[in-house]
Amino acid sequence: MAKCFASGSLWLAVLALSLSQPVFAQGSLAIIIDDIGYSLALGKRTADLQGDFTLAVLPFTPHGIELAQRGHQRGKEIMLHAPMSNRRNYPLGPGGLVSGMRRAEFLTVLRQNLANIPHVQGVNNHMGSQLTEQAEPMRWLMAELKLRGLYFVDSRTSPQTKALTMAEKIQLPSRKRDVFLDDEPTRSNIRYQLLRALELAQQQGSAIAIGHPYPETLTELEQLQPLLNQYKVQLVKASQLMLLSGKYQQLGEQSNTTCIAPPINLWPQIWVPIDPFSLDLVLMP
Repeated sequence: MAKCFASGSLWLAVLALSLSQPVFAQGSLAIIIDDIGYSLALGKRTADLQGDFTLAVLPFTPHGIELAQRGHQRGKEIMLHAPMSNRRNYPLGPGGLVSGMRRAEFLTVLRQNLANIPHVQGVNNHMGSQLTEQAEPMRWLMAELKLRGLYFVDSRTSPQTKALTMAEKIQLPSRKRDVFLDDEPTRSNIRYQLLRALELAQQQGSAIAIGHPYPETLTELEQLQPLLNQYKVQLVKASQLMLLSGKYQQLGEQSNTTCIAPPINLWPQIWVPIDPFSLDLVLMP
């Protein structure tokens, strides 16, 4: 009898787990909005979007904590947008993880970043075209995230990134970015990339798109629901796609894309202005 009860309990546990998993439409799309924290107005507009958007918040920014709280209260998922060194020497701002750091210093900065942003469930890289190419710091990063029960999304700012490989080696829930929505921040391009993300979600079963809190991007995302209905795609939090990790990771990389530094008008005044259209360029395979 005890054996039957144990077996029945296990079945009930499996049933409960299956019922807790998200029910997907024909496709599932996660949209991560990076660079949250500098602009309060645009951050609030992002947090107030209707639907399961994911907010990636830069650490130690003027409004990062407040916007993470606001997003969480409105049902958004919160990520740490971890600044990582890049090949163009763009300034990282506070909390930068830099090539050449020793393990102890690296982990201290990472832990400070994670402690600064409330409600963090995952991490993605801000820039990082240099650091993500280096296996050892990526190994340190993924081990720490696994200890904390977090997930990782590789923004893929370098075709030589080792981030996802290191995550997969220790079976850390992880995925890669499929589409950047606003490397060219015009509404026509953003709409084009958004449609491409929806098509990939249909074709692959799921996709991850990354955008930024530009007014043009937010205007398009505020009108997203009819497109989701048209494409029969469900908008989901990024963590929900980690359940599919590994199944679709080799698909969807079809064009050259870029990872943008924070918009120049959102940079702290102490930063030296750089050409606002200079990007952390990526030539994808």
